[in-house]
Amino acid sequence: MISAVRQFMICNFCDSCLDTVEVFPYLREPVIENSTLAAYTWCQHSATARNATPIYSGGRLLGLRLSFQQPPTKLLDWTLNLTANYRFLKQELFKTSGRLVPHSFCDFYFFASTGIEGNLGEGYFHSPRFPANYPAHIKCAYKFIGRPDSRVELLFEELQLPSVATGGCQLDALTIFDAESAHMNAVIDVLCAPCPTRRILSSGPDLLLEFNASSNRTAKGFRGKYKFVQNEQQALALPPILEAASIAIKQPPAQANSVQVEQEEGKDARPGHRNQHCKQLYDSRVNKSGIFESNQLLGSFIGAPISTNIDSAKVVQCRYEFKAHKPEVIQIKFHDFNIPTERENSSRCRDEDALHVLAEVRGKYETQELLCGAFLPKPLMSNSQQLQLQFVGKYPPKMTNKVQYYGFRAEYRFLTNYGILSGAQQGDECTFVYNSSDRISGLFHSPNFPGYYLENVVCNYYFYGADERIVLRFTYFDVEGISTCDHQTASDYVEFSNFMSTDRKFSKYCGKLPDFEVRSDGRFFRVSFYSNDRFVANGFRALYTFESIALKSTPDLGDSTVSMQSYVSNGVHHMPKILNIILNVVILLKQFRN
Repeated sequence: MISAVRQFMICNFCDSCLDTVEVFPYLREPVIENSTLAAYTWCQHSATARNATPIYSGGRLLGLRLSFQQPPTKLLDWTLNLTANYRFLKQELFKTSGRLVPHSFCDFYFFASTGIEGNLGEGYFHSPRFPANYPAHIKCAYKFIGRPDSRVELLFEELQLPSVATGGCQLDALTIFDAESAHMNAVIDVLCAPCPTRRILSSGPDLLLEFNASSNRTAKGFRGKYKFVQNEQQALALPPILEAASIAIKQPPAQANSVQVEQEEGKDARPGHRNQHCKQLYDSRVNKSGIFESNQLLGSFIGAPISTNIDSAKVVQCRYEFKAHKPEVIQIKFHDFNIPTERENSSRCRDEDALHVLAEVRGKYETQELLCGAFLPKPLMSNSQQLQLQFVGKYPPKMTNKVQYYGFRAEYRFLTNYGILSGAQQGDECTFVYNSSDRISGLFHSPNFPGYYLENVVCNYYFYGADERIVLRFTYFDVEGISTCDHQTASDYVEFSNFMSTDRKFSKYCGKLPDFEVRSDGRFFRVSFYSNDRFVANGFRALYTFESIALKSTPDLGDSTVSMQSYVSNGVHHMPKILNIILNVVILLKQFRN
């Protein structure tokens, strides 16, 4: 794939800024519509244009639109001149070397090599779209997993984030943790301003880099190089369990947040049976949140005699029971996770080596879902006031992947807001209000997103503008349903309305849909989400924006306006006759072989 860089030099503008050049670096198709928003708009007084700032495309396409207040009658009378230099850059030069977490936008894992000698692994990591500007309102995690005898070295070659007038790093920032998960006591540094090339070295085998872009402004972002290096300071060999769970040497076991901990001995590893090594009960009347992890169980085996025969590994298990009280539900978010799969490059779990999600069936708890693998599972949320998990593992573990830790670490929360953090919740219901007087843009999503939403839930999102209309841009939509999205098809669905009642203008939305946009007719808009008890999916996420009703994106030039397109490819430039008022220029970048 080919990306492009454009360096523009715009000169000799007419005296009025009504003649403009608009730049579209993030096109998905080689077409510019009147409703397409430009990333940059230049005229005579644009300092950016005079300084010839390079503009990078986010992919294979980059478009220009030249707008004139009055069309010239002759080519010699054209008072606006555009001089542009462009060149093609290989997209692989800006590719992040890590492994993208499935169903995520910009979360990556970086694993050290398992080789005994030689290079432990190195490569590059970039902000999304680099070297083009990254999108607004995103959060990315770059997790580096090393060997027990290695360290992680980072070297930032470029760093450009939006400046903050008041100083500090309140908005877009890079936070570097000297651990595999985000602990405030493990923060190495927080970066948000351009800095000279610097070297960051972890104290242990793992490191986490979090990029939080919470402002409405964007910038070029960052480019960095990582390298796993040998830890020369480590002279003593680690105990066997720590070789498989390097996180255990960096943090003490978490304190129990439960009101009851039982220790039992047994050999039956089937979930639902009472023979287990531990049982922990978490009650919302004691703590509303806390951490639980497998190391609380595995830590008791450190230093115990180990058989060299892996088939005689000891089966260990622990039951985690969570009890909420109305109107609370339980949410589980995973911070660390690696339980080996059936075999390498497989997604199948083994009953005797997995985290079991249990459901009550006829008074007994049975396995509803098995969790395993090297990637973080999506958040879990209960449909009632009870949730049970059971971890079943082996000591020592039989690893089938390159990750150097074993087990899991998770956070539990007893919530009344269904995991929805935006808007103002009304009472204990799944109802949230968004006022333009509080915030003109933001995100909203289905309950427990990006995990599965709840069964039999109705959520309402009310948007109130002053002199604004409401614009919703759905960046993810997967709601279980088919066809007409009605009760006859047993579909979950999302409904839009300009009124408190049903609006016949909008049909119901369900299924898995690409990105789309919905606009209100006036100052009020309602979004309602309905789910039944059949099936569930991941739900939706959308960006809301309050736009002024009086604001128009393009000037009204009358019915005589004609639109024309010009394509440039294979080095052949076609100059169309000047017959229109608005000229659309789209540059289509071809794919070349090296």
